[in-house]
Amino acid sequence: KLKGRIESGISYLLKSFNTAVISGENPDIDDEFLTKNARKVLKDLWKTSPMTCPVSEISEICLTTNDGYQIRNIPVTMMEAAEDEQEQELVFFIDKQGKIDDISIAIDENKYSEIMSEHISVEDLFRRQVIVDFVESYRTSYNRKDLKFIESVFSDNALIITGKVIKEKPKSDYALRTLSTERIVYQKRTKQEYITNLKKVFSANKYINVIFDEVEVIQHPKLTDIYGVTLKQEWNSDRYRDVGFVFLMIDFQDEMHPLIQVRTWQPEKLDGKVLARDEVFNLGDFDIVRSLVND
Repeated sequence: KLKGRIESGISYLLKSFNTAVISGENPDIDDEFLTKNARKVLKDLWKTSPMTCPVSEISEICLTTNDGYQIRNIPVTMMEAAEDEQEQELVFFIDKQGKIDDISIAIDENKYSEIMSEHISVEDLFRRQVIVDFVESYRTSYNRKDLKFIESVFSDNALIITGKVIKEKPKSDYALRTLSTERIVYQKRTKQEYITNLKKVFSANKYINVIFDEVEVIQHPKLTDIYGVTLKQEWNSDRYRDVGFVFLMIDFQDEMHPLIQVRTWQPEKLDGKVLARDEVFNLGDFDIVRSLVND
């Protein structure tokens, strides 16, 4: 009975996508199949880009999660995305009653399998699933322009670093021929500065499409509740496009509410060459100090 309810709900939703795109209206959202949260997520996603499902039949495994179920790899076409970025996949989160409770834009299926296969313990496997869900929700929050979610996943004392390529004028013809004319200048921002700036970006752009690729997940060798996530981010919006490397240090002291303690962004290329992996920020670049509180 539960399986049939999940199948019916997702089928209903995907059909409503296709009908809405053809009619030029918003999709019909029935309370029978979607929770209040899922309706809000869908409404936000639809504002930035209507979508269709290009296939007539889908067969996927239903995964069990801590608070329900998950269906991955649901193909959709994002109508507002650039032509080479339109084909994407969704993840549906299902509650224990069989209702769709949340929707995220998925990372690549092969990368998902690779991340999960690298677990070293049952606890690590659980955290990797949480990290994938976290990263996908984090990515989707940019597409949805969901400032509230983004603010909630950053620690109040988060360290946020952004890099900017600066071109320098060589001092001689010899320098012009032999030395780099570019360097990366880094700026440190507070959480509030980052959120304030992001609010302006969201207001200035109707459509934002953030794509995460080349995702790597590393557990700290000593502080096992600290994870580093490195990924390549493609940012596409009405007014601005860039590609860069993002590093996130995620703290699992609260298992059910992990927080970003560090976020860095670096441009993908310097002097026309892709940054080497050892030039991209990672866990080893930061000293982690834990305060001990006695009861």
